Amino acid sequence: MEIQGLAFLPCLWVTWTLTGLCVAYTVTIIEGHAPTYFLYISETGSYSPESVIFTTVFMLSSILGATTIYFQYKFLDVQSAANEIHCSVSQKVLLAVGLSSCIGTSVVAVFQVEPFPVIHRTGAVVSLGLGAVYNLYQSKYLYQMSLSPPCVCHIRRTLSRMMAGALISFLLLKITLIYELCNGSHCTEICDASAVIAEWLSVLTFLLHYLTYYTDFQVGLLSDAGQDAVLDSICRSWTTAPGIPAARVTSSGCAMKLTVTAEKAAGHSNPL
Repeated sequence: MEIQGLAFLPCLWVTWTLTGLCVAYTVTIIEGHAPTYFLYISETGSYSPESVIFTTVFMLSSILGATTIYFQYKFLDVQSAANEIHCSVSQKVLLAVGLSSCIGTSVVAVFQVEPFPVIHRTGAVVSLGLGAVYNLYQSKYLYQMSLSPPCVCHIRRTLSRMMAGALISFLLLKITLIYELCNGSHCTEICDASAVIAEWLSVLTFLLHYLTYYTDFQVGLLSDAGQDAVLDSICRSWTTAPGIPAARVTSSGCAMKLTVTAEKAAGHSNPL
């Protein structure tokens, strides 16, 4: 499906951040600034020139993330009113949580780990910790109000849970310094490598979660014909999906299609 409307926004955010991380990692290895290939994300921005790449990538990433989260809030605000689901307060709280996560990302970008280790790590914990909370609760709300097909909702929830699990593993391995209980260097290396993998996995699943916003960001900005086609497809996917309760179908694209169709009919019958 062609990218239209604001559907480019989460795609741009994810693509920009992952590409920037890969570039910073590659430059770090080429410049010989790392003793091993198992690098924490913070270590890809400790020295120049990769530190410039690291700062640029995460500053723009925090802006793109805040914009994406705000537009998702506006989408859910409209959906709540359309489906008569009263969750405006909780959505405002989630908006604050999501924006706070983006502020943590900007702190990570500005205060790098080498000169400012405490500030940098605090920003990282805020960014990923609040990001995990945001994704978990948002995936729950989007089961009721998203226009995405059921498989996308399942993937979204799975990614949010994977991120939470990876982040908890990272915190247990690194922040609580469990690896220091090891008796041998081999044990320490295993714990350290596991913490690196857990950190990268938490960031990857955090970002991939937002790719599932594609339909929600696009469908409201399509032409009438394109909107009808997307909503028809969503309606069929929900009504044919096994194990989906009728209440969920009612609050999905089928209900939205009926609403949109009724609004169009009212607009044609009562022109201004």
